[in-house]
Amino acid sequence: MWAIKHVVSPLDRLIGRISRGRLPPLSSLVVPTLLLTTVGRRSGQERTIPLVYVRDGNRFLVANARPAGERNNPWVLNLRAAARGQVKVKAQNVLVTSRELSASEAEIWWPALVEVWPAFSEHYTATGDRSVFELRPVD
Repeated sequence: MWAIKHVVSPLDRLIGRISRGRLPPLSSLVVPTLLLTTVGRRSGQERTIPLVYVRDGNRFLVANARPAGERNNPWVLNLRAAARGQVKVKAQNVLVTSRELSASEAEIWWPALVEVWPAFSEHYTATGDRSVFELRPVD
């Protein structure tokens, strides 16, 4: 997890910034990865983060399971505050609205999310804290 947090994610953000989003994140070579851009709830600045996802039709499902000893991930707080963002998957840019899933809805999608990113299970087991969001394209 250290390598993902301190090496892979920063490299993905750097590649996205330098290539202006034309190159996919490195992590997309291993797992389905999208780039989510939200507006910082305090700064008002755009923030982009690579996230693993599960696709269901035209919507994307993304999750965060907080590791033990860490605070809430800023993208989760920003997405809750804004309830919208932009998703980049491969060469496609999509404006999206977001909705945090209820506990029962999250339970339905959790196995598929864990299959894509097994560390979710370990973190959720340790803290009992998870957030699952549906990102739906704006018409």
